[in-house]
Amino acid sequence: MTNNVFWTRLRRKQLNRRAVLAGTVAGGASMALAACGSQKPGGQATSGASSAAAPGTPQRGGTVNFYVTRNYRLDPQQGSGVDQTTSSGVMSRIFRLKTGLDPKVADDHEIEPDLGISSESPDAVTWTIKIRPDAKFHNVAPVNGHAVEAEDIKATFTRALDPAVPNPNRGTLKMINPAQITTPDKTTVVFKLNFPYSPFRKLLASAAYSQIFAREVLTGGYDPLKTIIGSGPWLFDSSAPDIGYTYKRNPDWFEKGMPYADNLRIAIIPDNSQQLAQFTSGAIDHYLLTDPFQVDQVTRQNPKANVLKVEMALPTPLYIQLGDPTSVFQDIRVRRAFSMAIDRDAMSKALFNSQAKQMVFMPSYMGKWALEVKDMPADLQQYYKFNPAESKKLLEAAGQTNLQLKLAYYTPTEPVRQKIAETVNNMLNTAGIKTTIVVIDFEKDYIDAGKGYRQGYFPKDTVVSANAPVYSDADEYLFSYFHSTSTTNQEMIKDPELDKMIDHERTLVNEDDRLKAVKDATRYISEKMYTISTVGSYQWVYVNSRIQNFQYSQSIAQPEETYPKLWVKA
Repeated sequence: MTNNVFWTRLRRKQLNRRAVLAGTVAGGASMALAACGSQKPGGQATSGASSAAAPGTPQRGGTVNFYVTRNYRLDPQQGSGVDQTTSSGVMSRIFRLKTGLDPKVADDHEIEPDLGISSESPDAVTWTIKIRPDAKFHNVAPVNGHAVEAEDIKATFTRALDPAVPNPNRGTLKMINPAQITTPDKTTVVFKLNFPYSPFRKLLASAAYSQIFAREVLTGGYDPLKTIIGSGPWLFDSSAPDIGYTYKRNPDWFEKGMPYADNLRIAIIPDNSQQLAQFTSGAIDHYLLTDPFQVDQVTRQNPKANVLKVEMALPTPLYIQLGDPTSVFQDIRVRRAFSMAIDRDAMSKALFNSQAKQMVFMPSYMGKWALEVKDMPADLQQYYKFNPAESKKLLEAAGQTNLQLKLAYYTPTEPVRQKIAETVNNMLNTAGIKTTIVVIDFEKDYIDAGKGYRQGYFPKDTVVSANAPVYSDADEYLFSYFHSTSTTNQEMIKDPELDKMIDHERTLVNEDDRLKAVKDATRYISEKMYTISTVGSYQWVYVNSRIQNFQYSQSIAQPEETYPKLWVKA
């Protein structure tokens, strides 16, 4: 009954944008911006450090409210993109990513214990994982609170690799052989991989692949599409389509004393103006802003909010069809012509108020693993510079002067990503490449149970504007999108040389050697123009002043990595 009342009130509280703007407090901008660092003209916060006050004594109680943009699947092994958000606070992983009051902590992508307390490998093939003895699943039938044991870890990855389960991420787990997972005792699990894989610990920290089920899931004891049972900080309470998800504090979580809040509620709010309205009204506690032009306005509306400016710079690439031998994009001249028809500097100014970066596929939040266009050799940089005359010459040389194509993007999506697609469409048309916008549905068309645009099943006359999910390691981007054996190779690329480079970086235990190999592979992707990256900006994270000890997480596991650590100030 309580949840029904909450969701009813939330729905009735939908404020229109004009009503919210009318409530702006004059002169409030300087107060909040002073808290988040120095300013450039236009009021843009430039500091990456947290503006949150130093934490005091944790307080128990209260409810934390956040939002997502669409309905997510409850089963983390049947979702793609960010679907795993809804289960990430309920289901633990073996490791998790570190967070801190300074959001730059998240840039390092360092791991810390979750269920796992240690991991050892002499050769990157055999991995021995010790799990904590004090973790137990939630007291929900049919699991009934039994201890988390090695058999549960084995059951999780056995199911993840079962072809009967429509897991769109199964190809990323090909290093694991379920028959070679052994459990010497209840707190020890040993993986003998099919090939050396040095970032295996990061994979075990990924919310996209490694949320741990209870072994009862293999016997059909419950339907994970209808309920979530795990060993994490939150107990799944309810979900309502198009409305949201509710969770209760798990008093038996192995991280004693946390979560501090009693409840977590995640509303479904597709519209950005409604997200802002809900934050300004106090209905949600955490708002992500991706439009730099709105920073001044949002800050004036929320003068007491804490503000973080964090690395994001999603490159929003154009994905092209390379699996069809008759595709015009088989010719590298066409790919390069497309890239040179895009004025990235103009996009940066028009869409991001010059608060943008030009990345080569991998987002800037991957820190040292990501590659900016400006850091590439000059002979490769030229293909990322606006040069419509050269673009036309390349198309003429390729015999493709009358191209007529579709440019697809999916909904629901953030307004800025729609603007990117529309801007690119206009630029291509101006350059003589006739493209027409096509709007597709995320679930029905883009995912389509593992047979959608995301997995490379789109027409050869269609270019797709979309971003990659938030991953934990550089290899997840390289393998998932570009390796010929990946089930999520979006462009269906089959390049033996690139396969060899990706396979090599996966075997390197020395981090410096692996970093070089990752950047070599990224440069190769750039040279071949296998995706056409555009530009991306930062995120401005607004946090309600009643929320204390907010530790930003870039991953889809914020419900475990961020929300249990914060508390609500009375």
